[in-house]
Amino acid sequence: MRNLAANTPALPIERLIATRDRMKAVLPEADVANCASLVADLELPDPGDRHVLAAAVTGKASIIVTWNLKDFPAQDLRPYRVTSQSPDDFLTELHAAFPDALISSVKRARLNLWKTTPTVERFIDALQQNGLKKFARMLCQNIALRD
Repeated sequence: MRNLAANTPALPIERLIATRDRMKAVLPEADVANCASLVADLELPDPGDRHVLAAAVTGKASIIVTWNLKDFPAQDLRPYRVTSQSPDDFLTELHAAFPDALISSVKRARLNLWKTTPTVERFIDALQQNGLKKFARMLCQNIALRD
């Protein structure tokens, strides 16, 4: 949350806290704790990212989803049976595995935006502008997203 708040100053910290709390309420088992003891023994190019790998190992995650792929190289993750993937690749592959569920979730996400509900086209454009290029192209081809 600290990094998200620093990288998105227009997003109020109260909104981040409320979103985190909702996520914890819906998926309490996804809240990883007690992973700090692993951090010192992990090796990554950026020591400041070791807590992410520690949380993945403790939470038995198989994928770390990040834009920061260079700091999560395959050779460092392999011993822990973890891989790293960009958000764009993750969402595109998630769609390939669960197309109906993903489209339904994306549609709800668009309709649940708190200030305005953008048109489908503006929503997809915003995703593309934020780096989700392949995912946005896939959504453009999917008429099920439309109202």
